[in-house]
Amino acid sequence: MRKPAIQLSIGMLVLLLAAPVAPMSDGKTAQGEPYVTGGIGAGELEDLEKQRHRFSLRVLTAAKGSGAYLADVLITITDAAGKTVLSTNADGPWLYVNLKLGDYKVTAMYKAQIKHQATKIHAGDRHEIFFYFDQPVERLPKGEKS
Repeated sequence: MRKPAIQLSIGMLVLLLAAPVAPMSDGKTAQGEPYVTGGIGAGELEDLEKQRHRFSLRVLTAAKGSGAYLADVLITITDAAGKTVLSTNADGPWLYVNLKLGDYKVTAMYKAQIKHQATKIHAGDRHEIFFYFDQPVERLPKGEKS
């Protein structure tokens, strides 16, 4: 009689161990449209890539020079009327968002650095915006190896 309970417990443990440690964040914009942030690690990048077709805008945040991905960047998107459509701290270097047709201003803030870019969404569009921020390069002390 205890065998089915043990099998069920082992099955639940396997499911828990297979779950991602730090899942991507998702939600809805003020327009009711979906968005997702993430992209840390190969698994998340693969998951995002599979969803790419669902979104009209992809935003990447990275370090200037090295191209190292940055997370915890505040991204705000406002429409032509100045109304905030989305304001979120990205959980990874990528933000995918579906926007209704129109003009938008995308602002990214990282460690007191603020960058802006504009975009216009037309039917069927797939836009990409890249924000590069100054980020000190971490170096090992002379003579040390990683």
